[in-house]
Amino acid sequence: MKVLVVHRQKEVIEKLKSVLQNNESIIRFSDSGLDGLLAARIETFDLIICSTDLPVITGFELVRSLKTNSVNKNTPVIFLADQIDEKVEHLGHALGVAGMFAMQDIGDRLTQLVAEQVKVLPNTKWEDLLSSHRLN
Repeated sequence: MKVLVVHRQKEVIEKLKSVLQNNESIIRFSDSGLDGLLAARIETFDLIICSTDLPVITGFELVRSLKTNSVNKNTPVIFLADQIDEKVEHLGHALGVAGMFAMQDIGDRLTQLVAEQVKVLPNTKWEDLLSSHRLN
């Protein structure tokens, strides 16, 4: 599973890394909305976790841009905010995010949400697939 984490605070990134490493994930970190957007425009991810309050481009702008023009337009996004108030909830639902949490809720809830949102597909044996469709 490939996860993009976009957050500006190193402490939160370390906390997320400790939660996500149990899933044997490949995790790419970015500390600004612009860097996260550029990464998500050229590389596919199974999940994107981003803060709502990012430098340069906010998390809301990042998700809006991803949903309209990106290889990750159908990738589940989880918002992290200092607190989930009515405005964050409204914008998150309007953007179609998969989940929203307050920073203090990172832990078991995040692990559960990641497991619900991303289903890891079994490894496909491409050699078998190719050999069964060979022309004689």
